[in-house]
Amino acid sequence: MNTKPTHSPLVALSAALIFATPFLAAPAHGQTEPGDTVSLPPVVVTVLRSPVRLDRMPFATSVLAGTELTEGTSGVFIEEALHGLPGVRVQNRYNPSQGERISIRGFGARSQFGVRGIKILVDGIPATLPDGQSTLDHLDVGSLGRVQALRGPAAALYGNGAGGVILFESAPAHTGPYRQDATVVAGSNGLLRLQATGSGTSGGVAFRASAVQSRFDGFRDNTTGSGEDPYSQATRTTVNVGLTTSAAGGTLALQFSGVDLDALNGGSLPAELFNEGSNEAWGFNVRRRTRKDARQGQAGVSWRGGVGALEGTFSAYAVGRELDNPIPNSVIDLTRRGGGVRLGLARGWETGTGAARLDFGVEGELQSDDRRNFANDGGVAGALTRDQQEDVRAGALFAQLQFPLTGRLAAMGALRFDHFGFSADDRFQAADNPDDSGSRTMTGLNPSVGFHLDLGDHGLFASVARSFETPTTTELANRADRAGGFNPELEPQQGWTLEGGLRGELGGRTSYDLAAYSTTLTNQLVPFEVPTDPGRRFYRNAGRSRIQGFEFSARTSLSSALTARLAYGYLDARFTEFAVGGNDYADNPVPGIAPHRVEAALRTGHGPWFGELRIEARGEVPANDANDASAEGYTLVELRAGGTGIRAGSLRISPFGAVTNLTNVRYASSVVVNAFGGRYFEPGPDRGGYVGLTVAWDRGSN
Repeated sequence: MNTKPTHSPLVALSAALIFATPFLAAPAHGQTEPGDTVSLPPVVVTVLRSPVRLDRMPFATSVLAGTELTEGTSGVFIEEALHGLPGVRVQNRYNPSQGERISIRGFGARSQFGVRGIKILVDGIPATLPDGQSTLDHLDVGSLGRVQALRGPAAALYGNGAGGVILFESAPAHTGPYRQDATVVAGSNGLLRLQATGSGTSGGVAFRASAVQSRFDGFRDNTTGSGEDPYSQATRTTVNVGLTTSAAGGTLALQFSGVDLDALNGGSLPAELFNEGSNEAWGFNVRRRTRKDARQGQAGVSWRGGVGALEGTFSAYAVGRELDNPIPNSVIDLTRRGGGVRLGLARGWETGTGAARLDFGVEGELQSDDRRNFANDGGVAGALTRDQQEDVRAGALFAQLQFPLTGRLAAMGALRFDHFGFSADDRFQAADNPDDSGSRTMTGLNPSVGFHLDLGDHGLFASVARSFETPTTTELANRADRAGGFNPELEPQQGWTLEGGLRGELGGRTSYDLAAYSTTLTNQLVPFEVPTDPGRRFYRNAGRSRIQGFEFSARTSLSSALTARLAYGYLDARFTEFAVGGNDYADNPVPGIAPHRVEAALRTGHGPWFGELRIEARGEVPANDANDASAEGYTLVELRAGGTGIRAGSLRISPFGAVTNLTNVRYASSVVVNAFGGRYFEPGPDRGGYVGLTVAWDRGSN
């Protein structure tokens, strides 16, 4: 494991790929030219809460859909569905008790568990609670139909998130009366997924329901000689139901989801063990039986339709979560209740230069956490150490205007005001433990404005936006001085982002997207650990930080049977003002973020059969604020192959398989920033793979 950051050869490789990609669509001299040029159809996105053509967006936006999301995948890991999205990075910890770490432009890379710094919606229902914490345990990866990502601040319409927005959408319901799908996937490290999905349309009601059970034993050896082996087992059961119908002159959608997750936490390793090739679970974690047992139910309703001369939208959701979470020195018992409502109105009109639109509305959210912490007595709750009620009340007003300035130049401006009230009722009091009850109020006024210039087959865009991100209740409650209540010194993170880019088509066969950005942050939230409580994350504010970089993506049709896509991101994130305990970290790269990342895929198909080669290359990642330890860069290669919808009587079968980490690279799949004792590194799995089969039956099929 390197102790000093080094320059990565990915810089030269990525630059060569970027400049070469636009020419891949042109046939080599002397070869047979592919078929006639076909214009790529326009893609419509709704990530701005109103339909906008992707090629006319004034912000950096990406879309993945169809076969790119689910064909040939295991359907277990979220990273499979986000491969190739520029600026979106996933550190798969292969540790379901912590979840996959998703970041956009570096925001979210500090997350201890779940997702931070990014607003996430699943089928229109928020997976992000008002304090900014997202959990995706309930996401049915195998049923996804579309993913939209807005990269950069989305202050106007979403609030409390600096990185951007990701919308996960399930595949649409079957248009016939009924379709039944059954999938089984089995692979290395005890991977097993069983899924049943039924969908159809009847009497004006479209429905889709899925039940999934997945198991992953993992590869973290239990060297203590007691308990489960490997110490990384996880079992998850999810149920998702969606209904859509006409109601009150509009469209009504209902969504329900539930999840039951039990997962062991093998922890991270110090450099000496990681460099030896060890995959053992950290012994202290095993002895303290660190794990996560979670139960969650969520329901949502939305309606869209005409309200007089206006277009109206209404949505509401409620969520309940029960968590039993032993970490090395504590057992966390958390009961969470939350929900929210949103009301929006819109009006469109024609001007002399094109269509204009105004969206405005209000939303409110509630979150209530009943938190009790106990001393960890071998994974069992010991003496009570914390007992408090934590509440969040959030309200927002927002407005967004899309207006054509000329026939080719359009502007989009927005303004959002957020008000957050955090309160803690400390119920754990004694002679040496005073009442630490209290409250915090955090507000943000966040404007954004963007411009798009239509250049025919190409489009030029630029924007500026302000971001605002509060600490979560967990980040506020975790105090190194062991006091109750909320940390009075932890402030919200704020920033300004300037971005610009170019997107378009080349020859009707290649589409590309290039964006550059620069973000200035104040009070960046930075995690750390202390010797008396290893494995528990605390947070402090850095004075000022700067994040800048660029993203490039392209996809091209080389022939009727061969397509290629490429995504590259360069990111330079540095502290500009940050001193802790006499140490000055100014100009140090922000830990947990790789400056270079390349994702590429080459796909071929003939009839129902397909094959795909995927490559992911990541640069070196600094592991702590001092930058005296880092995880080396790596390149992963994966092969996939299979068939789709092959007729077998009245059935359609889709066999598939994959070889993962083909070159058997030793790598750190995730970095735990500023971990105590140098335990920064979570290993990734060796060469492995899986095979799967989906069988589908349509009612009325022959």
